[in-house]
Amino acid sequence: MRTIRISQEVWNAIAERGKFGETPDDVLRRVFKIKPNDRSNSRNRRTNRRMSAKVEHGELSIVFSNGPSKRWPLPLKDDKKELRIVRDTAVAFAEEHGATDGQLKALLKAINSAGYYLTK
Repeated sequence: MRTIRISQEVWNAIAERGKFGETPDDVLRRVFKIKPNDRSNSRNRRTNRRMSAKVEHGELSIVFSNGPSKRWPLPLKDDKKELRIVRDTAVAFAEEHGATDGQLKALLKAINSAGYYLTK
C-alpha cells in the first residue's frame, strides 16, 4: 500500500465518480479498469445488501433487498419466554443471510422501540 498526495481538484473528481460505500481506491480501480481486490469486493457486497427490520401490527418482519424476507407474529409484551424465542429465531435468520453487526443492532432496536423488552 502506498500513500500519495493529491490536489483538492483531483480529490473532488474522485468523490464525484464514487458510489456509496466506495473507497478512493475502489473508484480509481473502476475508472482505470483494474480488477477489484478481495477487500473492496467484500466491502461492496456488504454495502449493497440492505436489510430492514420493523414491527407493525404485532408482527416482526425482516426484509433483505433482492433477497429473502420473513415475518414472525409477536407474543404479548409480558411473555418474555416466547419473545426470546422469536427474537433469537429472527437474529439467526438475519445472520444466516449475511446481516452485519449494525443490521443486527437495528433489528433489536426495532423490537425494543415497539415496546418489547428483554434484558438479555
